[in-house]
Amino acid sequence: MQATSAAIGCVPHIGGFLAARPSCGMKISALPRACDCMAALAGASVGTHFDGGIHMQPVRTLFASSVLALMLAAPAMAQSSLSGMITGNDLDRIQEIAGAYGTIERRQDEDGIWLRGDMDGIVYTISFLNCNDAGGDCSTVQFRAWWESNGAHSMEAMNQWNRDRRFSAAYLDSRDNATIEWDVNLAGGVSAVNFDDSVQWWQAVVRQFREMVIDPGYDAAGVGSSGGSSGGTSPGK
Repeated sequence: MQATSAAIGCVPHIGGFLAARPSCGMKISALPRACDCMAALAGASVGTHFDGGIHMQPVRTLFASSVLALMLAAPAMAQSSLSGMITGNDLDRIQEIAGAYGTIERRQDEDGIWLRGDMDGIVYTISFLNCNDAGGDCSTVQFRAWWESNGAHSMEAMNQWNRDRRFSAAYLDSRDNATIEWDVNLAGGVSAVNFDDSVQWWQAVVRQFREMVIDPGYDAAGVGSSGGSSGGTSPGK
């Protein structure tokens, strides 16, 4: 189904159900360019697409807070080099790029090395998958966050999220905790700019998941707001 055009400012191409991209091709990590793009796109329209005929909120309303927060993160990204390529062996650079969007630290257990981050009060992990027998040359990294649901989140809510979005996967884990994952393919290497873009997508997606699934579930169950996530344990646990 084709939605009517929605007037937007400089909005990054984020969100599984949404296919909206500014025509000037700005990178959100470059604040001056973002501001130029805002001015250039004032009054412009970008078409949005969604599946299943589900009505979505206007782009400006739905993503205004997310875009503002992403732009405020730009000075931190300016300190991080986005040149060259990223592979599954570049743990330091992956940590550096993700660290521009919140605190992140390296951890290790019997399952290997993984990263624990905090982004907008949401605790998440980055695990390294599809590795060789020595634990290197990993071709995939997985972003993951989970919340202790205590019955507040249903399988129906997880299925609805997955139906409406092309990216990310939501489910109830073995303890019925609401979980969201985001897999990024690094096979053959990707540019640092590409990986930085993937982190921005993750930031927007996990934010939406909290606002549209997690918090409403807690509210409906009468247990109040979730605050942050509980996803600070090893990804293998």
